[in-house]
Amino acid sequence: MISNRRIQKHRNYFLWVVVSVSCVFSRVTGQESNTLYFMKGVPQSYQVNTAAQPECRFFLGFPALSPLQVFTENSAYSLKDIVFPLGDSLVTFMHPEADKNEFLNNLAPVNTLQTYGSANLFSVGYQMETYYYTFDLSQKTYTRFVYNDDVLDLLLTGNKRGDRFDFSNTNVDLTSYLEAATGNFRKINDRLTVGSRIKILFGEANVSTVNKDLSLITDEDWTIRSDIKIRLSVPGLSIPVNENGEISLDSIEFDPPHTTTEILQTAFGNIGLGIDLGLHYKLTDKIMLSGSLLDLAGIRWSANTYSFSQNASYVYKGIEIDPSDTAGATQNFFDSLSTVFRFATALDPYYTMLPLKLYVGGTYQVMDQIGFGILSRTEYYKNRLREQLTLSANFSPLRIITFSLSYTLFNNAYNNFGFGFSARFGPFNMYLISDNISTHYVVDQSTHVVLPYDNRVMNFRVGLNLVFGCLSEKKKASDLPLVY
Repeated sequence: MISNRRIQKHRNYFLWVVVSVSCVFSRVTGQESNTLYFMKGVPQSYQVNTAAQPECRFFLGFPALSPLQVFTENSAYSLKDIVFPLGDSLVTFMHPEADKNEFLNNLAPVNTLQTYGSANLFSVGYQMETYYYTFDLSQKTYTRFVYNDDVLDLLLTGNKRGDRFDFSNTNVDLTSYLEAATGNFRKINDRLTVGSRIKILFGEANVSTVNKDLSLITDEDWTIRSDIKIRLSVPGLSIPVNENGEISLDSIEFDPPHTTTEILQTAFGNIGLGIDLGLHYKLTDKIMLSGSLLDLAGIRWSANTYSFSQNASYVYKGIEIDPSDTAGATQNFFDSLSTVFRFATALDPYYTMLPLKLYVGGTYQVMDQIGFGILSRTEYYKNRLREQLTLSANFSPLRIITFSLSYTLFNNAYNNFGFGFSARFGPFNMYLISDNISTHYVVDQSTHVVLPYDNRVMNFRVGLNLVFGCLSEKKKASDLPLVY
């Protein structure tokens, strides 16, 4: 833990730069809250399991707060690994006296940086007999950068003869889209309930790479291998392509759409479909089993699309320099590289899939007010699986108030403690949830801003709803049998 006195000795803007870079280049997949999965009293819990029925017969979400979600992840590092005290100074991992091997040891073979943001513009739900219907209109944006550990190994330690650096898992993704989703929940019998949500996706912008092979072998001769594809659909981006499929970087222009009509034309040119599925099965009076499949979905990008593909190999044997023409030798070398690694260009539509998520869980209800849960979350995206395991405890001292505590094993980190709170005051429902509450903080003395210091993941989810037709404590008590 860095003392406030030490922080005060250093230039505050330096810390802000590091934090900003860490956040901007953090990567996404649509990340729903694990703590929310078992929480009661939150109308939008069907967003993580479509078989979860809200407790009130009708709810209406406040625009942009039903819910608002923010998520950032750096799978290898927290702020304390990037900025830390050394003697009386605050330094970064690039400091000459810093242990770079300790920094590199945090890396997994494949690492992730991501951010995700989502705001529900409209959310409503109502019950009709044994069915419960919902509708949501949401704005979602995520960025994702995946990289091999060899990337930082090469940059920080250099190379030796015979080294092979593999960058084949390194990819970049950015997607922004508007989602309209309609769902329904049905109680099949006293034990089984099922639910589904159908989604229409309106793509706004996308940058996506497909990396089949990218490697470097450093021996007597250096060998570079590249088999990659870069796909873009960005409104207002103009990349001139000549008859030979070549582009000129100097001719690229960007004029984003300014009117609502232009924005809608782009969104309706990139249409996608998706589905969420869920079920609850009551095994006994105390044990409930559940599962959900989220974001089985994809978008067809056809508005202002560009695809650049490259499949090339180059063996570098050195530069033969003519003493009388050193500039020409260097120019010939770069001309050779540009010829070998030339991109083939196409303007055809393409498809991208959303990260697919599978939840499997179970709860044990000790009594009406106290329950415990265990949840497995599996994400599949671009041939990679990522696993999380969450343990939770849920406490409802009153039917209108719920507390949740959670602990998640994720990212080889063991400090992912979560908290959730939901309350209903008359017709108002509010909730606040986070899967990752930092246990250590630092304070910037100039702005008094509190910064998490040891968390690799940060997220929060807040919501505000109008609710009606909820079962009250008084009604619940009146339903109990009298005992004489």
